[in-house]
Amino acid sequence: MKKKNRGFTLVEMVVIISIFVLLLGIMVPSLNSILGFRVQRAANSIASALDKTKIEASNRLVGEMMLERREDGYYISYIIDRGKVNGKENIKWNEDEEKIAPSKTSISYKVEGGNEAKEMTVGESLIITYDRATGAFLPLQSQNETYWDKDIFKELRDGKSIFTGGVYCNQIIVSGGGRTRIINLLKDTGKYEITAG
Repeated sequence: MKKKNRGFTLVEMVVIISIFVLLLGIMVPSLNSILGFRVQRAANSIASALDKTKIEASNRLVGEMMLERREDGYYISYIIDRGKVNGKENIKWNEDEEKIAPSKTSISYKVEGGNEAKEMTVGESLIITYDRATGAFLPLQSQNETYWDKDIFKELRDGKSIFTGGVYCNQIIVSGGGRTRIINLLKDTGKYEITAG
């Protein structure tokens, strides 16, 4: 007599599910550590960009950092005005653009006087710069469409304000994979500190 194969037995099913659960238990901490690594890397990239921006702002006519959220993640770039070279404007937009985090990472920010963090949305950007004379942070810049107009650099050089009513960013919060890093921006000194959240 031939035996017909009618599928898995209960014992075989229990063994397969046990193996699957065991493998899943091994993989989940690994995935969390990968996502946690991305959070740390993004926080370090923002800190490095702040350092570079401070140097550029003190050495150039204008030096700014732009943290922007796009569909595929978060990017940092720089806006630098090196003054006139051979009679021509030497302005660089999106200088040294770098992707710092995938879209699964969450970056939010708090402004001075605000209690809740605001998560960055696609198309939103934070434009941060320093006071050239004191090294302190300047208020966040306007994020309107005319921002990229070259006249903005003339306005900055002429001492006109393009800032959004004196609103300062005091925290940038990077989170994902169960980890959070908070970059506290110290307005008066232009310094920052990174803490675990």
